[in-house]
Amino acid sequence: MRSLTEQIRDWSPRREALTIITGAFGYFLGGTALSLAGILPTVAITEGHLRFLLVYESFALVALGGTLRLRGWTAERLGLSPGLRDTLVGVGLAIGNYAAYVLLWNLVAAMNLYPTGLHGAQSLVAGKLSLPMVVGVSLLNPLYEEVFVCGYLITFAREHRALARGVNASIAIRLAYHLYQGGIGVVGLIPFGLIAALWFSRTGRLWPVVVMHGVVDFTGMVGYVG
Repeated sequence: MRSLTEQIRDWSPRREALTIITGAFGYFLGGTALSLAGILPTVAITEGHLRFLLVYESFALVALGGTLRLRGWTAERLGLSPGLRDTLVGVGLAIGNYAAYVLLWNLVAAMNLYPTGLHGAQSLVAGKLSLPMVVGVSLLNPLYEEVFVCGYLITFAREHRALARGVNASIAIRLAYHLYQGGIGVVGLIPFGLIAALWFSRTGRLWPVVVMHGVVDFTGMVGYVG
């Protein structure tokens, strides 16, 4: 009987992609679907939510990262090469993302549309958050999400001559598992998803996207620290 390691190494590319994307985002996509259907209540971000996210993504990152390693994936193949230059580029991308967000929000407001959270919620965060938790999530969550929804998915698509489909899938999946945030989230995620996917598809450098995501997460939550 073959070992699990041998079985994983013999997976087809399609099975690999399905396993990685489902493993990384299946839980979040399922929760969002139940929230949209009204089966689960709309849950704002709390300290407990962030704590669970840290634990969940830590375990999932280790498990899925180990699987990718068995399949021959490396940090370099994913475009993950941290450095000062790319860190500064990431900060620049975050500023560009903020400018695009403000522009889109003003366009939406000009049409007399004022997005809210899911089911009319006025804020995505409930209560106060601790600074250590905000910092922890702002470091781990960007790495987790971008490795899989951007670095892996778009690289996989490029290697299989389907780059355009990979970019579209990356944007769509990112938007889908954030729909629990309602209209507020959609307005923010449209420019973010486009910038992240297009930047990485053109450059193959993932670290600036991770940094951009980290800056956006931190600035979005730090105002609730207390």
